Amino acid sequence: MKLKARNRIVTGALVLLLLLVLVGSLLAGAPLARAAEAFVWEGRNPPAGLAVDADRQRYWALDRSSGNLSLTALGADGTVQGEMTSRDTLVDAVGLTHVAGTASIGDIGGERESVTIYQILEPWPATDILRSVAHELAYPDGEQDGVALLGDAQHRLYLVTGGEDPGVYRAPLLDAQGTPEDAEPAALERIADAPEGVTGGTVLRDGRWALRTETEIIAWDPDTHTELDRVEIDVEERGQVITEGLVDGEVLTGVGPRGVITATRVPGPAPQTPAPRAVRPTSIPVATTDVEADTRTFEQTGTTFALAAAAIVAVLAGLVVLVRR
Repeated sequence: MKLKARNRIVTGALVLLLLLVLVGSLLAGAPLARAAEAFVWEGRNPPAGLAVDADRQRYWALDRSSGNLSLTALGADGTVQGEMTSRDTLVDAVGLTHVAGTASIGDIGGERESVTIYQILEPWPATDILRSVAHELAYPDGEQDGVALLGDAQHRLYLVTGGEDPGVYRAPLLDAQGTPEDAEPAALERIADAPEGVTGGTVLRDGRWALRTETEIIAWDPDTHTELDRVEIDVEERGQVITEGLVDGEVLTGVGPRGVITATRVPGPAPQTPAPRAVRPTSIPVATTDVEADTRTFEQTGTTFALAAAAIVAVLAGLVVLVRR
C-alpha cells in the first residue's frame, strides 16, 4: 500500500476516534430529555404515590397491589426503567416523597393511632432490598386517616389527614436507624388545620406546597398554613396522587383519559425568596441489597462505550498499516 493511502487510513481512524469520544462525552453529561407533555401511565391501577427525582430526570411511582413495598422508576417520557422492591409489608400505602436522594413511603392510610414511614437512601431501578428503614409515628389526638405525605428541603416530613377535622401534622426529624421494635412510636405534632377533601400533596422546589382534592389543585403557604390560590383539574381522573414535574411550578396528578398523567400549573404567587436547596443526607443508611443489578443506561455509560469503541478502531487501523507494509 502506498504511503499516501496509509496516511489516509490512519487520519480517518484518528478522526473517528475523536468523534466517538466527543459523542460519548455529550451522552454522559447531558440530562435525559424532558417530556414535552405529561406522559402516559401504563400500569393497570393508578399509583398510590408519585414523586420526582429531578436530579436524575426520573419519576418514582408507588404500587400497593402486591402488599409489599414496590417502587417503579419512570423516565421523563414515562418509559419504565425498572422496579425497586423490598420485603416490607404495607398495610395501606398512601403517599411518596423523594427529597435529594431519599425516598419516603407513607403507610399512613386508614383510621389508626400510629403510622409507619419507610425510608430508602438512593433507590435504584431493578434492585431488591431486604428491608428499608422504618419509622413509627403516633398521632397526639387519637385515630386519624392519613391522606398525604410531604417532605421539604430539610428532610422534614408532614402528614395531612382527612375526615371531619382534617389537620397538618409535623414529624420529628427521623433517626437514621429507624424505630426499634421495643420503642414507643415518635409523636407527631398537629400544627394547623388542613383544607377539606385533600387526597395528596407535594412540596414544590420554590418552597410552596401543592395540595390536591379530587378536582382541584391548592397552592398552600407552609409558613402561615393558609391557601394562596386554587385551580381546577380540567379532566376526570383515576387516582389521587400529586408531584411536582420536571418543569418548575407544574404538578402531575392522577391518570386521565387514555392513561395520560395530567399536568397543571400551580396557581398563586411564588415566594420572593428562593427556597433552600435540598441537601443529600448522610445519616440515613442504604438498605441492605439482596440482588445486585447493573442498571446503568446507555446515557450513563456513553463515555466508556465511546472510548472502548474508539480504542478498537485505533487498534484495527494500526494493524492494517502493519499488515500492508
